[in-house]
Amino acid sequence: MSVKLAYCTGFWCTNIGNAFFSLGVEHVLKQIVGAENVTVVSDYQTYTTGLGKRLYPDRNQLNYISRLDVDYVVLAGPVLSKYFLMLWKDILVDLEKRGVRVVLLSAGIMKMPEDALKECQAFFEQHPPFILCSRDHKTYEAFGKYADHAYDGICFAFYTPDYFHPAPITDKFVTMNFDKIPEPKVWADGVSGSDSFEFDGLQWHVQHEGLLTKTAMKTDRFSDALIYAASIFPQKKREDRIGDYLVFRTDHRFHPHYRQKIYGQGNSFCADLPYGYLELYANSALTLSDRVHACAVTMAYGHPAMLFSKTNRVGLLERVGAGEISEHPVTLDLKRLEEEKQNQFEWLKTVLG
Repeated sequence: MSVKLAYCTGFWCTNIGNAFFSLGVEHVLKQIVGAENVTVVSDYQTYTTGLGKRLYPDRNQLNYISRLDVDYVVLAGPVLSKYFLMLWKDILVDLEKRGVRVVLLSAGIMKMPEDALKECQAFFEQHPPFILCSRDHKTYEAFGKYADHAYDGICFAFYTPDYFHPAPITDKFVTMNFDKIPEPKVWADGVSGSDSFEFDGLQWHVQHEGLLTKTAMKTDRFSDALIYAASIFPQKKREDRIGDYLVFRTDHRFHPHYRQKIYGQGNSFCADLPYGYLELYANSALTLSDRVHACAVTMAYGHPAMLFSKTNRVGLLERVGAGEISEHPVTLDLKRLEEEKQNQFEWLKTVLG
């Protein structure tokens, strides 16, 4: 008898990168157990205001997830945070009482101080996940031992080329994806900047300008409120072409939709669905970004990417051989990546099959 899974996903409009691994998880699950056995449902909702404040579920909010009549409930992404037990403890316990187990895929740790880590580990010791498949080695080391089945895996965003087949774009372009810090000044040849790298036979230079940018780059996650507040001031004009390449710009935050922040430069793109982003990253000759998933999808299609932020999320890129991505553009070994994807797929198929 086939197993039935309910996969919880959401929070795309506040960070469209969440959709990249979400669609990968959905694709893999349907390939393994059959599309008719996978139900995609909305995540347990929290909210972020325009001031960057996180609001948690209202007491009158319907919790239907604990009522789902399935074999497994699947959670994915960086759900293991200091908020995990606040959001999921009661739901998972209620599910477990009915024999429904939790599956964690593409699992990552986010904002988890030591006390929260220990509390979460203690919970999993009493209520072990059926499967934990991590997206980075740190998460596997911290939580893999508590699951019935654990795998030191990779982010499911790397499966994007398996299900999304882009149309070609007629222009040669590079993508700038900076929505957590201001976009740096980038140019080719001429006077050197603070950072330089070689691309397409030329020396490219990067100059980060302003105290706001320099402060933001030194933290794991800059204040959402400050980056929105700063957008009321005129932005320094950036070039729409570098060498032979047009410059396209993406913003991963559709909500809050602040036009001055999103459309401060030419050729800017923002949407509440992921497909346009995947189209752009799949065709991008080079992506420079402060978002790990913009880099991940670009590299999954065989193109180079460089990351401009200090974040522990870089572990999901290090896991596939992109450990130097903060120093210069990195192109993945696609043969190695395909082996990683296939090994993870076969392991999950064995466990769920």
